[in-house]
Amino acid sequence: MIGFYTWMFTAGLVLALGLVYWFGVAGWVVSAILLVGGWSAVAMNGTSDPAILAVQVLVAVFVMWFSLRWTLRHQSWQERSAKDQAESDEKQRVVQTAIQDIREKIAAKAAEVEKGLKQYELVKKLAEAVSLEEMTPSLERSLKYFFRAEGWALYLTNERGELQQVQRRGITPDPRAEDLPKQEPYLHTFVIQGDVDQGRCVWALGLPLWRLHERVGLLLIRLPEFSPDQQAAILAEANTFAVQLIFAMAKAKLYQELEGRSRTDGLTGLSRRGPFEERLKEEVARAQSFRSTFSILMIDIDHFKNLNDTYGHQVGDEVLRTVAQRIREGLYETDVIARYGGEEFVCLLPRSDPAGLRIKADQIRQRVGAQSYVIGLEAIQVTISIGIAHFPQDGATAQAVMAAADRALYAAKDAGRNCVVEAASVSS
Repeated sequence: MIGFYTWMFTAGLVLALGLVYWFGVAGWVVSAILLVGGWSAVAMNGTSDPAILAVQVLVAVFVMWFSLRWTLRHQSWQERSAKDQAESDEKQRVVQTAIQDIREKIAAKAAEVEKGLKQYELVKKLAEAVSLEEMTPSLERSLKYFFRAEGWALYLTNERGELQQVQRRGITPDPRAEDLPKQEPYLHTFVIQGDVDQGRCVWALGLPLWRLHERVGLLLIRLPEFSPDQQAAILAEANTFAVQLIFAMAKAKLYQELEGRSRTDGLTGLSRRGPFEERLKEEVARAQSFRSTFSILMIDIDHFKNLNDTYGHQVGDEVLRTVAQRIREGLYETDVIARYGGEEFVCLLPRSDPAGLRIKADQIRQRVGAQSYVIGLEAIQVTISIGIAHFPQDGATAQAVMAAADRALYAAKDAGRNCVVEAASVSS
C-alpha cells in the first residue's frame, strides 16, 4: 500500500510540474490544492507511514517552492522578453517607417528631377524651334506628359489683340468670354459635342499666356477625370508650365506675324507675288494630275499714274485698298487674289467655267467702276482693265498661262481700257 501511495505521490508531483509548466501561477495553485487534498485524504485514511508522509511533504514543499520560484522568474522573464520584443518591434517599425519615408522622398525627388528634365527638354526644344510647326511636336508630348491631355487648342493674338486659333488636337471647348480677362490658370467643365462621347461633361484647363500686360495667347487643354483634391496641384503645375511656354509662344507669334507680313501686302492685305506664284505652281500640278482646269484674271487700274500725280499718293493708296476689296468681294473663298505689281492684281480661280468667268469678270469691272472717291469737293471714279486666260487652253505651264493673261490685259488696254478681254481672242 505504501508503494502505491508513493507512486501516486510521484504522479501528483509530475502532474503538478506539468500544470505549473503549462499554466504558470494558475497551474501552481491548482497543483497545490490537489497535493494538499491528496495528503489530507491519505492522513485521514491513516494507512500511510507518518515518516514517509513527512518526507513526501518536505519533497513536495521543496518542489512546489522551486516550481513557484521558477514560475515567477519565468513569468518575469516572459514579461521582460515581451517588453524587449515590443521595443524591438517598435524600433523595427520606426526603422521601416524611416526607410519608407526615405524611399518616398527618393521617389518624389526622382519624379521631381524627371519633371525638371522634361521641363528643360521642353524649354530647350521650344528655344531651338522658330515656327509654330516646329514647336508643335514638343508641345504635344509635354501636354500628354504633364497633364495627360486628351485634346488641346492653341490661340494666339492677332494685331488687333483678338484670339485666333492656330493649332487644335481633339475635341476642346471654345474660349469663353468670362475667362478672357483671366491671367492665371483656371478649370471649368464643358459638354462634348459631335463625338463618340456626345453629351459627356469633362474638364478643361485654361492657360492664359500673358507677357507683362500684353496677352500673347491662350492654351485650352481637355483633361481626363481627376479627384477634387488634385485641383490645386493641377493649377500649380499649369502655372509653372505657362511660365515656360510664354516666351516660346511670343516668339512663335512674332514669327507668324513676320511670315504673314512677308507673304501679305501691307497696303491691301492681299497675297504678295511670290506666294501667289508658289500657289500657281501647285495648282498647275493639281490640274495636270486630276485633269482639271483653272483660270487667271490679270487686272490693272486704268490711268493710275495720272491719279497719283494729280491727287497724291494718299488718294492712290485709298484707291488701291478699295479696288482690292471690290475684287475680293467678287470672288469665292477658294479663289486666290494677289497684288502682282504697283496697280496690278492677279486672281487664280480653280475649276472655273470659262463662260461664267467672263460674266464674273465683267461684274467685278462694273463694281469697281461704280465706286466713287470724294476728294475735297470733287468725286472721282476709276476703272479697271481685265485679261483672262484659261488652263490648259491658253497655256500648259504656269509661265505660259500667265503670259497669255498678260497679253489679254494689254489687249484690253489697247482696246480703250475699262473692258474684259480673253486670251483666246488675242493673236499671239
